[in-house]
Amino acid sequence: MSLPDNQSEEEPLLSSNVQRNARAGPRPSPYWLVPVVIFASMARGVSMAPRVQVYNDIACRALSIPLDECKTSSDVQGRAARIQASITTVMSILSALATGPWSRWGDFHGRKPLLFFTLSGALSMELVYLLVTRKNTPFYDYAEQFIMVGPVLDGLVGGLSAFNGVVHAYTSDCTAPGSRAKIFSTLQGMVFIGLAIGPWLGSFITSSIGSGTTNPYTLFFVSSAMDALLLCFVAFVLPESIEKKYETPEANASWRRKPLKASIKSGLAELLAGFLSPISIFIPRYITNYEGSRKRDWNLAFAGSALFLYLISIGVFSIKYLYAKHIYSWSSNELGYYMSLLWITRALNLLVVLPLIVNYFKPKHQPNDPLSIWSELRFDKLLAQASLFVDASADALVAIVPSSSQPAFVAFSCLSSFTSGGNPTLHSLGAVCLHASGRSSEVGSLFGAMAVLSAVAHVISPTLYAVIYGTTVATFPKAIFVLAASLLGTAVLLLTFIRIRNRVTLATRL
Repeated sequence: MSLPDNQSEEEPLLSSNVQRNARAGPRPSPYWLVPVVIFASMARGVSMAPRVQVYNDIACRALSIPLDECKTSSDVQGRAARIQASITTVMSILSALATGPWSRWGDFHGRKPLLFFTLSGALSMELVYLLVTRKNTPFYDYAEQFIMVGPVLDGLVGGLSAFNGVVHAYTSDCTAPGSRAKIFSTLQGMVFIGLAIGPWLGSFITSSIGSGTTNPYTLFFVSSAMDALLLCFVAFVLPESIEKKYETPEANASWRRKPLKASIKSGLAELLAGFLSPISIFIPRYITNYEGSRKRDWNLAFAGSALFLYLISIGVFSIKYLYAKHIYSWSSNELGYYMSLLWITRALNLLVVLPLIVNYFKPKHQPNDPLSIWSELRFDKLLAQASLFVDASADALVAIVPSSSQPAFVAFSCLSSFTSGGNPTLHSLGAVCLHASGRSSEVGSLFGAMAVLSAVAHVISPTLYAVIYGTTVATFPKAIFVLAASLLGTAVLLLTFIRIRNRVTLATRL
């Protein structure tokens, strides 16, 4: 299907099935996702502070420590930290295993049901927190055990990784092939807008109802209600972006004919394949140019490797807060202002700065020009390299300047936040590399693979930075910034190997 000359990344790119049924309902567009992304982030932000208090309260009850001693007890803090770490680890591991299979499932059954499932996981998480705070119930008495049900339920449907993957896939379904840096940047900016509004909304609610004496766990009702409303929006309002495909009856019949033992082995094999097959999309494949010569295409492999290093590098932010509190003796309020400042600068970069750069410098998409995609690939490559290079420079400068310079630390932190376009530009670059190699139909699998990389990075990154910070805090606490700068510098180097080919290519499997 050819696109009109004025087709852009903001305009829907519809399948023939959706075109035939356009009059029956609303047209899919990435802007349908704006309320989904904002409200999902707000719901997370609303319950962010109460979650920390839940961990502390559970630790206090587990250690039988009086309430007035809980805030100062190091044993309570250690127990609460272990509870939080367990929740994060379980959810990250399950997300890494489940995101790939769910993304493949979404390619056949649609983005809309997959988005519904991921939001159901988020709602399940909020409800579990709500249950463990209800006194005189078995959930309250065994809260330390039952609270793990939340991350298990959320992780089994892919968690935040699958949610991000399906958002990117839905956006790609509705936009023209080529650079999607602007729309990805806008959606990423909406995430930080929601995260910034959520805690403020939670504080407003608790201070307005009962003059600040309201139980903070009431906010779990608010976050649960927001997730429930989002599920209704996805189920009844959001249009589907792709034509659904289903397995043949013969395939289902052959599964039923298998013995139970064989079925279990086959199921485990398919689960492993479902985890590995999305990542296999980054394996270099042969391409055939118009002259007939065949060469391996490494572009997607380099783009995926750069994204993985970037995702590991951003783990420095959680440790950066501990560093600031340790070096500058900031109070909780001062640390909160610092975090809000970083979120605001990230949102400004993603919603204002980056879109202006894209509007001014991005090559105009020419659907009838086979060389147009290579111009857009070059643009995304340079934009990603610039973002990652400035981010690496900011971390390197923090490591170089004296620790006593608090204004310099804040300024370089804001500079790092102003390069938050690395994530959307790398996603856009990956999609362009895929399209340039003639494999546009695999875009859902690509973003599923990127979501798997994100989940794996979230398993590795916290432990990596925690170990390094714990072993160097007494001698050289800035080692975490050296690590982040090194990872980002390596990512920039990998992107330089992406080749810009000004010729038509056709991808073929080995």
